Amino acid sequence: MNEPAKLLWWQGRVVPAGDTALTLANHSLHYGLCVFEGISAFPSGDTDHHIFRLEEHLTRFAESCRLVGTALAQSPAELAAACHETLRANGLRRAYLRPIAFLGDGVLGLARPGAQAEVAVLAFDVSDFDELIRGQQPRLTLSPVARLSPGAFPTKAKVSAAYLNSRIAWMDAQRRGYDDALLLDDTGSVAECTVQNVFGVRGRTVVVPDSAAALDGITVASVAEIARDLGYEVARTRVSAQELLGCDALCVASTAGGVRPVRCVDDTEFDTGNPAVAELVRTYQQAEQGLLPGYETWVSAS
Repeated sequence: MNEPAKLLWWQGRVVPAGDTALTLANHSLHYGLCVFEGISAFPSGDTDHHIFRLEEHLTRFAESCRLVGTALAQSPAELAAACHETLRANGLRRAYLRPIAFLGDGVLGLARPGAQAEVAVLAFDVSDFDELIRGQQPRLTLSPVARLSPGAFPTKAKVSAAYLNSRIAWMDAQRRGYDDALLLDDTGSVAECTVQNVFGVRGRTVVVPDSAAALDGITVASVAEIARDLGYEVARTRVSAQELLGCDALCVASTAGGVRPVRCVDDTEFDTGNPAVAELVRTYQQAEQGLLPGYETWVSAS
């Protein structure tokens, strides 16, 4: 998924990916002020596509911009149309979309509040992603790196600067032979993994860590809603590492990776064949693919 498609949406029109003329004077390159989203698209019918939870992603995109003091010229409807247009221009159906908003050249220093962002939408072909990534059952380690504090950083904004914290934790996990890191917040409660949320299953209860340091994940929120509709109890609460490790099963949840059972956290192993997890994974996948009755509003057709 490293190479974007040849065409992207850029400031109101579709252009070749090499025609954006960004320079090394780009403000966001220097200061880390780049808001972005990751959004999944799926085939619909024989030739069309749909985008999963597009409205929710674009709402978070706009909220992230407000939290870091940048303004969008585009309306939600214009950004939604840009996402669909980018997919059609590249002939993509199973894809990962990345809207980004950043400040361009000519801004030294921290930039004035409310500076208008430049906006692009990139698309990535992920037609082989489900088999390569979504079939994996990650091994996690409890990280010595704390998640960024909401007292020092806008943790509810999906902004590039936050992912240096993720990278430091991920590199430590990789060095120790694990797939990903599980981070605690500055109170010692479970926050999230480096690029995905985490939740536990205990009997018929879905345990969702509630931390001010964690990004409000759209995938985990979708799972929680599905779980309630299936008759599970959903406990969204502050959770210690010990409480989370006491669950029957754990899952990670993200837009790109979907919902996946966790094999272990350090030496604590989990039941990856847990029937509740299997039901939640299966039902979430049906919702993504537009096949789950009652969840039609989650799907934005082309």
